[in-house]
Amino acid sequence: MDVHSDARVEMIAKIFKTLSDTNRLRIIKALTMNCQSVSAIVKATEMSQPLVSHHLSVLRKTGLARAERHGAYTYY
Repeated sequence: MDVHSDARVEMIAKIFKTLSDTNRLRIIKALTMNCQSVSAIVKATEMSQPLVSHHLSVLRKTGLARAERHGAYTYY
């Protein structure tokens, strides 16, 4: 296995580890192709805002969610 293959395997493992959390899967289910505010995701998942924000941060770091600022709000 070359270095590029090792890096790809590590990246895939990190994505699967990220997706192994039930709360993150609930957030992904709440996300659509349209931008959703954090408060909309909180409402859809019935999770607390700090918990949603934590999991969104993890999803962003692994490239599974993208954040966009619109004024005072962040949309995913």
